[in-house]
Amino acid sequence: VDFSGVTVRRATLNNYGDISRKRLTLGSTVFIRRSNDVIPEILGRVEDGIMGEAIEKPVNCPACGSLLEEIGAHLFCPNRLGCKPQVIARLTHFCSRDAMNIESLSEKTLEVLYDPLGVRAPQDLYRLTPMELIGLPGFGQKRAENIIDALAISRDCELDAFLLAIGIPNIGRATARDLAQAFHNLAALRAANMDQLLAVPAVGEVIATGILSFFEDTVNNQMVDALLALGVRPREVQNQAEGTAFAGKTFVLTGTLPTLTRQQAEDLITKNGGSVSSSVSRRTSYLLLGENPGSKAQKAASLGIPSMSEEELFQIINNP
Repeated sequence: VDFSGVTVRRATLNNYGDISRKRLTLGSTVFIRRSNDVIPEILGRVEDGIMGEAIEKPVNCPACGSLLEEIGAHLFCPNRLGCKPQVIARLTHFCSRDAMNIESLSEKTLEVLYDPLGVRAPQDLYRLTPMELIGLPGFGQKRAENIIDALAISRDCELDAFLLAIGIPNIGRATARDLAQAFHNLAALRAANMDQLLAVPAVGEVIATGILSFFEDTVNNQMVDALLALGVRPREVQNQAEGTAFAGKTFVLTGTLPTLTRQQAEDLITKNGGSVSSSVSRRTSYLLLGENPGSKAQKAASLGIPSMSEEELFQIINNP
């Protein structure tokens, strides 16, 4: 459907409890919205719509057959090292543009590496050799060399990209950036306690607990240690200079900007001392406003929060 200037083909349902609470069935006609002006979300069922087939709560993982575990509101497959879709998804995330940015390793390529070369974890990628790759279907010498070269380049990486890549629960690009700025290096973050984590503005108890649990896990620590031993070097973050253009300012983005992607705009703001939030509140300093804005623009206006165009953003950066 066309909705708020975009074509929506899929919408979010968070978990089985969400499905039950909203009384959804297969074939239901539903109400949708764009949560935070971005993510399509199903709000509920149209009451006079057709009642379809009930959605059964899954018991086994559809990929590997393992008995699912229910933790809180979510169902998890516990076979994290042997469930192929899980492994491929983690590797794809690790190689993605916002993470380690290994362009030559797409999801399809990683699937090819899974069985014949036994690639199961990020550290396995850095042990690959050109000769191993050349023997695979569709791999010639040039393609193999491109992959090895891309892996070599990725060893020198930003700390926030590395934190995003390794898959700490509930850590997105913005939170990874905040953690990198707060702790400066990987060793300090790995040694952090709850109080130190909660001192980071973007980190609440759920995120802090997830970080602590991640670095207490033996498999995760083995992965991180192996990556470091194989030459992956997350760069230490230097203290930002005071008095930058957006020091102490919090931005929220909405709409489509003329020339910058959302990620480019966020990077530009943070490099100039500002921070980026996903939702408008009284603590928001500016709304960076693009074309086809959503409800964030209305909320910002109701709170008296000033808006800024991309052009004005550049003007302030160039003339602080």
